[in-house]
Amino acid sequence: MDSVAEQAGAMAGAEFDADDVLLRLSQIDILRALPPEEIQELVPHVERIDYPAGHRLIAQGDAGDALYLIESGTARVERSGSSDVIHVGAGSVVGEAALLTGAPRSATVTSESGISVWRVGKEAFDRIVSASPNLKQALQELVEQRNKGKTIALPSRAFWVSTGLRALEARYRGLTTWELLMWVGLALWAALFANEYWPFVDTQQHKGLIATVQLVTGLLVIQGACEAFIHGVERLGARYRWDGFISGTVGSVLATLPEFVVIAFLVLVDPLAAFVTAAVTIYNNALAFSIYSFFLPKDRQGAFTMPRSLTTAGGQILIAGGAAALIVGAMMLMFRVEGSRQFLSGVDLLVIGVILIAIYGYYLLTLVRYYGEGRDNEESMPPDPERLGHDTSWSAIVSMFVLGLVGAYCGGEAIGGFAETALKDIGLPTIPTAAALAFFAGMSEYIIVYKAHRRGELGIALSNVFGGLTQVFFLLLPFGLIVIGIGGLATGDAKFAFPVSVVTIMLILLLFPLFYALHQYIEQDRTLSNLDAAGMTGIYVLLLYFLFTAPA
Repeated sequence: MDSVAEQAGAMAGAEFDADDVLLRLSQIDILRALPPEEIQELVPHVERIDYPAGHRLIAQGDAGDALYLIESGTARVERSGSSDVIHVGAGSVVGEAALLTGAPRSATVTSESGISVWRVGKEAFDRIVSASPNLKQALQELVEQRNKGKTIALPSRAFWVSTGLRALEARYRGLTTWELLMWVGLALWAALFANEYWPFVDTQQHKGLIATVQLVTGLLVIQGACEAFIHGVERLGARYRWDGFISGTVGSVLATLPEFVVIAFLVLVDPLAAFVTAAVTIYNNALAFSIYSFFLPKDRQGAFTMPRSLTTAGGQILIAGGAAALIVGAMMLMFRVEGSRQFLSGVDLLVIGVILIAIYGYYLLTLVRYYGEGRDNEESMPPDPERLGHDTSWSAIVSMFVLGLVGAYCGGEAIGGFAETALKDIGLPTIPTAAALAFFAGMSEYIIVYKAHRRGELGIALSNVFGGLTQVFFLLLPFGLIVIGIGGLATGDAKFAFPVSVVTIMLILLLFPLFYALHQYIEQDRTLSNLDAAGMTGIYVLLLYFLFTAPA
């Protein structure tokens, strides 16, 4: 390698993220034919190099020491004894036989213009292969298939890259960003706790500051708790060899546990605030679903084919949700018109909550038993966690679950403290405060969706944002109703109820058009288009507008 290459190669690792490098490596068929969870070890050793025109990348007869993926520019391929000249450009791979056999170069490759390439060295590749029995076996099978002239079945680039990125995350043993932010949140929680017993900030004079710190603390810790539960489930799944669909489903449900704790703390402060927070979260998640639909890749007809679990089982749960909302909302409207009841409490709330949770429990059972995505398309679900290299020791698994439980309690307590400070000390109105809290509380779900989308796991991201909608209605909201009902029956305190008012009636009753519209859009041709997304977005914005402008 000449001085130009050395200077460029020295900077390659610092300039590009792992997902950038993996995306380039996915263009190389011989690498994409190998397990991405093993190939990702190459990432630190891949160099991006710029060469001037006339530079000889490969000389015929030399030992094969690397392959090159052309990023931009052109090169010519020549063989001695032949007058044929082949011109190659962006996206082309030259010298790939070097990684497989190390045989002498069979042609000379010279840049025709300024050229940028990604270099994968044979020395680093061989070192990684020798350290991985799985990769060594896969490489041997690949060479045998090529020698027999067989066509090699390749995974999609998106699936290959996403699996490699998941493996990178699973094998990382340092402090991650979410862990760092969670520890910052726990430190703030400890400071708030200490301030209650050894005051160093006057809470009466700095109510706004205290409320802000409580909210930020709660959000940081709750987000970390969600991540901890997901990582705990993935490590447990790797230990017991769960498939990707089962581990993903369990992780998605368990990640909502911190939100349950938040609702429980909110009920103790103000039951109406707890109800409004859960209800508005449903509308926010529906809007997030419609907006995310714009980012799904469309075919030539402008449509994205929906996963079977959403169009079938998902459609059924939407029908149940719409019907339940219509029944409860209509009864509340009748109570309001007749003036027969001013509050819902006690047994009423328990019955509603138990029925909704029972429906969702059977939905999950049906989803796992009959609609596992891998039965139709392996790439539509997360990779099996045992492939990724998680730390499966019991200490690693238990530490994640303990961190999740501690975070759920501390985050829930901080959010409850924010609600108490905002509603009782500062005197903010309940409905707007709870609605704002619902927006911030949904950030953890949006981050999970963003990470899945960034890895190219579009079906998984869509399922997560859809699950965020249904889980709130069938788990989080009924849990809040049950806690309010039990609180009222156990204490006899009239505060454990919520009023049959215009706002509460609208919050429930308008869920019917929300579920109905979503069901119709995903059932129609079982696809989503940008027109569908625009229609859903308009409907949900309209619903939110009338919710927040309705008289109390």
